[in-house]
Amino acid sequence: MTPAADYAGAIAAFRCTSAIAMTTHSKPDGDALGCVAALRRWLVDLGKTVTVVVPTAPPPKYDFLDPDRAVRVAGRDVDPAALARPDLVCIVDTATRQQLAGVEALVGCGAPVLVIDHHRTRDVPANVLLAEPTAPAAATIVYRLLREAGAAIDAKTATYLFVGLALDTDWFRLPTTDAETLRLAAALVDAGARPADIYDRLYMSEDLGRMRLRGRAVEALRPALGGRAYIMRLTQEMFRRYGVDTSDTEDLINECMRLRGGLVGALLVEAPDGEIRVSLRCRPPLSILPVAEKFGGGGHHRAAGFRLRASLDEAESRLLEALREILPDV
Repeated sequence: MTPAADYAGAIAAFRCTSAIAMTTHSKPDGDALGCVAALRRWLVDLGKTVTVVVPTAPPPKYDFLDPDRAVRVAGRDVDPAALARPDLVCIVDTATRQQLAGVEALVGCGAPVLVIDHHRTRDVPANVLLAEPTAPAAATIVYRLLREAGAAIDAKTATYLFVGLALDTDWFRLPTTDAETLRLAAALVDAGARPADIYDRLYMSEDLGRMRLRGRAVEALRPALGGRAYIMRLTQEMFRRYGVDTSDTEDLINECMRLRGGLVGALLVEAPDGEIRVSLRCRPPLSILPVAEKFGGGGHHRAAGFRLRASLDEAESRLLEALREILPDV
């Protein structure tokens, strides 16, 4: 554990409050939503009132992580500024301002802030910080928190946490997967998580429009910087054509890393408001994190992202200029 891993402080913060507001990053993924579901279940069992507000809508494939439809989307279901001030704001799976666009009023409402995160970039002030940058997933931290708190890990909670652990390790394929990670996965299976069923829910009920978007995106994939980088771009016109939205882009970045010789992959997505959302991946020993942080984003050494107010062409140009700094021989 790192000095910032204040498990006792986090448990105390939860226990001494009655009304808790919880949020996570934009385009919430399985790790974020699994952690929110596990924490909310524990806190509701303790008699707490828990309000969950996320910046953007989760993909439908994660509906099973929210069986009672407790997750509300800022600007669509609720105005964060109109919510009553909670006793505590809990931010899960991010500590970066740029990833909290849309829930700023909630984060800055004046209530104490508890951050639970495993990313290296942090620019959100926190009263209590539970951060472990070496953890393979936020689910790892939440599991440890629940165990420290004496909470029961039953089949539902184990399922929520297994989703987070499996997805943030790319089904245990990333270098962050070590023996401890696999032991945790085994413990969650022992507690009732069923990996085959989880995989089926997540990957074997693909929407036709998303599959067609994937095909079009792969078709448009192109090399840059002497073949050391591969760039994928998605426009609003493409989303309209296939009847999908920006929440359907999860995992597409992985297609950029399948190509021989590629060291960096970049996915540039044109959002409805014209903002460009950039997802980055790289192979070791490179670190893509400095590139994301240069533009106000963050993440991990091998997986990071940022946002830009720019056209697609301008965003790509600025990105390639920054990538040249970590690929000096190109």
